[in-house]
This record gives sequence, structure tokens and C-alpha cells, in this order.
Amino acid sequence: MGRGPVTAPGLLNAITQAPCPRAMIAVETATLALLIDLICRFRDYRHLLNSFSALGIMKFSGAFTLVFLQLVALFYFIILLPGPLRAAAFLVSAFLVIVQLSYWRTLSQFMTGTDLYLAVTVSGNHRIEAILSFFKPLVLLYALPYVLVLAVLILVPSVPAIRMAITHSILPALYLIVSNYVIFRLVPERSFHLNPLTSFLRALLQCTFENLRAYHGPRDDLPAFHVSQRPLDSIIYVIDESVRGSNLSLNGYPRATTPFLQSLETRGILKNLGICVAASSFTHISNAYLITGHNAFPDNDFRTDKNPTIFDYAKNMGYETIYIDINRVYLSSLKKAAGDGPVRSLDQWMNEQSFKERHIDLETTKDVGVARILSALLNERGGYCIVVNKLGLHFHYRNNYPDDPASTHWKPVMKASQSIDPSAAGREKLVNTYDNGIRYQVDEFFRVLVSETKNQNYAILYTSDHGQTLAEHGQVYTHMKPDKEIVDVPAFLVSSDQYSRKGLLDGIEPGIRVSHLNYFATLLDLMGVPMSLRVRPYNRSVFSLTTGDNLVRDYMSGSLHGSGDYAVKSIPTPPEDGWGVSKPVGNGSEDYQ
Repeated sequence: MGRGPVTAPGLLNAITQAPCPRAMIAVETATLALLIDLICRFRDYRHLLNSFSALGIMKFSGAFTLVFLQLVALFYFIILLPGPLRAAAFLVSAFLVIVQLSYWRTLSQFMTGTDLYLAVTVSGNHRIEAILSFFKPLVLLYALPYVLVLAVLILVPSVPAIRMAITHSILPALYLIVSNYVIFRLVPERSFHLNPLTSFLRALLQCTFENLRAYHGPRDDLPAFHVSQRPLDSIIYVIDESVRGSNLSLNGYPRATTPFLQSLETRGILKNLGICVAASSFTHISNAYLITGHNAFPDNDFRTDKNPTIFDYAKNMGYETIYIDINRVYLSSLKKAAGDGPVRSLDQWMNEQSFKERHIDLETTKDVGVARILSALLNERGGYCIVVNKLGLHFHYRNNYPDDPASTHWKPVMKASQSIDPSAAGREKLVNTYDNGIRYQVDEFFRVLVSETKNQNYAILYTSDHGQTLAEHGQVYTHMKPDKEIVDVPAFLVSSDQYSRKGLLDGIEPGIRVSHLNYFATLLDLMGVPMSLRVRPYNRSVFSLTTGDNLVRDYMSGSLHGSGDYAVKSIPTPPEDGWGVSKPVGNGSEDYQ
């Protein structure tokens, strides 16, 4: 009699009769997943191989084999799980495949350890916004073949004895850890990405290994210094989110995005420092450098974890220290992780709960609510050193200003949940929405702060953590890559009429080039910190910069401490064409003010 058709269960039964059946299934499904990855991302592999020398191809082949065996071990580990746990592993794996492929279609890479660190430490709102901006329905079509391969693992009969399953799982689990440690030490993180699941596992273990090698001790102490009384002036250090300096009309942008700031400059209250180069295209890296004054890339010696913070210096000089934290980024994660250790010398930490207690609805007022808190504090008394991480303009931009005609100066705009469309029409909406956000989150913020503050003895040092790409070159990502547009940020000082150190600001040399690395010493000068108290060789402050300084301004993208993937790049003098310039597009240039 002839044989009937071979069904999937029949094929699995045949395989399970072979020697080491589950290992064979793991090898075969891993091979199939590898072929799917090669087909889906053929261009990536071709580009990668074309960039290698003969020696590089040999190294790649070795790492490729190592990671393929990781995939075999991972699938074998899943097969050994009991039925309910295997079903859960399938659902988690399918979700991770979709996330990874969404990431790849947006950023042309899978998640790195740095990306995973940010996903864990940033606020829930940022996490949701990132997922919405990365996810596109087309990714489900890419994910389907991977999910079908994972489904095969569900059909394999369970191991009859739990003890046997545990015993057999030790070796693949150990291999996954050891092989990833070898890759962690020897292979740059973005050298290649094989399969969404093994890449995610690599990112997860990369974070683990980085945390194990990280510095977890106390910060360096400052020399003892005694002040007889609380200072009369106040220093406000405003670190905005995702504000591109060349989109401010203060810096020559053709739209009136910052008319109030320009009026302050005309009155002599604002000192514009032009387009600044951010320390990084990543929020947590820029904040780490801005808060600690470190000045080398990457931070191999963990100086951003060891240096005294600006709060330490301010406390030594007699200031009351406050951190206003509504963006929940670098310092926020340190506070949650280790109490007061990494963020000592802080008198008050104000977050969303603090605003609720003062009956300020941040969902409605955005950063204007922060401005009102600041003016209320300054009107009470002097002697504050306040660091502010503003909400700013994190994508989606439409969520960052009120939904009313008075706040919509340029049209058409994006919808609140719309993904970035790099076409001409899509980019017009993107830029219009972003410019409306600047008009409210930056210009209106300063209008409220300056207008409502009666105590006229303060100085505000302002910048942003990084800028935005605005799809100039077809990008559908906003930052977190080494694009030069992302480190284009504003830099200026605002001082009140009766600020006691106004002579410092008057002495700033025209035409200087400013970097984030100049900000820490600038704050120390504003607080009158003597040189004998400064424990590190910080970069020059803006008050001592000359036109011969900062001919090359460096910045970094990627891993803060240099153990993962990172890139260090520079903005030369003169800069490349187009840097520090942004232009509106389409017909949305009319100002509806």
C-alpha cells in the first residue's frame, strides 16, 4: 500500500524517533530561522560583508557560527520547557520578534544594550511613545515567518521527566551566557545582528555584563568649604528635551518660534551663545556629562559616576538644592536605583507628585506648569540652585502643546499618534508640529517664568539634551544615532535686571563656539566656586572661552562607558554645509500669531 501524505505531526513524530530528537529539531528550526533572516535582511548582510577585509570576514564567520549555535541552544532550551511555560515562551518570543523588527525597520538595527537600558529606565510615557513611533503594521508581515518557526517548537512533545528537562537545560543555558560574554569582550555590539531573538538576548546580557563591571561606589568628595550665609542669588540650570537649536528664531530660523526670547535679547536680559554641540545624541549620556562636568568620550573610567555633581558644589557654596524632574531620565533613574548615593547633596526632589500637591496639572500646562513652580520658588527667597529636566519636545510632538487654535501657528500638523512620514507632505506636517511645540514649550515657558518672577536676582543657564533629525535625509527616527543634526542644540543665559554677577555675562566674548562640555564650569563660575575647590580639570566656562577655542567639538553616540557599541564624532570649524541650519518646508510658513 502507498504511503499517505506526510503531515506536520507525522514529521515531528518521525524526528522524535531519531537519536537526540529534540536537539535535531532545535538545529533544523534554527537553520530555518537563519535562512529567513538572510532573506529578510539580505541587503544588510551584503553591505556588511562588502565592508570587511579578508581578515574581517574570517572574524565575522567565527562570530556568525557562535551566534548560530546560540540560536540552536535557545530553541533547545525552549523545547525542554513544560507545556504551559513553552506557550508563554512562544508568546514572549513572538512579541520580541515584532519589537526587534520594528526597531530594525526604523533604525536599521536591532536593539543594543544601551537601547535596552533606556527602555527599562525611562518613564512609561517615553516607552509608549517610542513603541508607537517605531511600530508599523507592515512589520507583522516580516514577523510572520519567524513566528511560524517558533510555532514548530510548541508542537514538540514535552520531556517526560522534569528532572531530565532541568538537567538537559543546564548546558544550553551555560553556553548562552558564556558565548555572549565572549562576544561582549571581543565583538563590537553593532558588528552584525543575527536573528531578532539572539540579538535581544545579546542586548539583555550586554546590560548585565556592563552593570557587573560598572562602578558602584561613592562619588569623590569635595574639599571642606565654609560659607557664612545663604547666597542672595539663584541659579537655574534648565536642561530641555529634544530641542533643536537651529529651529529657534533666536538663532536665525525664519519662523517666529521664539519671539519672547528675542525680545529678552533686545532688552539685554538674554545672552545668546548660538548653536551648541550636545555631548551626545542620547538623553542619559548628555545629562551625565552636563551634571558631572566630565569631558572625555567615552567614559571608560566611570567619571560620570565618580565626579561630584553640580548639587555637591552648590551645597558647598550654601545654596539650597532642588531637582525638578518631570522628564524622568538620568538623575531620576539614579535616585530610584540607589537612594541618595549618586545624587547626594539634594535638598528636594520634585516630580509629578509634587506638582499634584500644588494643584498644577502638567498634562494640561506642560512645561508652563514648571515655569510657574520656578517663579513661585524664586519669589519666596533667593539662594536656590535648581536643576530642571523639562518635558520638552520628545516625539510625538503633537502631545507637547495645547490643542487649540492659539497654540497652532503653523499648519497642517501631525495627528497625536501618527508615525513619521519622510515624504515632502509628511515632513511639512512634522516640521510644522515641531515648530508649534517649540513656540509653546520653549518660548511660552520663558515668557511665564520671566514675567511672573518678581525676585530679580537670578540667572538661568539653558540648553537641551539633544536635538532632532526632522527627516532631512529621510530618517524616520528622531535621535539615538550619530547624525550631526541630533547634536544641534540651543545655548543661552537669561539674567534678571538685578542679578549680582551680571558682569560675568557682559564679559562673554562674541563669536565663541560652545559645547555641553563648557556648561559645568560655567555653573561653577556663576556660583563663585573658587579654583581650589574644583577637584577635576573641567573644560573652560563660556566666560573664559575665546574664538580660538573649540575648533573641534566632539560628541558621542551609543554606550556611555565604551563597553558596547559607540561612536565618537566631531563638528569641525568651519562645520560641514547644512550643520546648524534648519528650514521650514511646504506652504506652512505663515505665522498665525
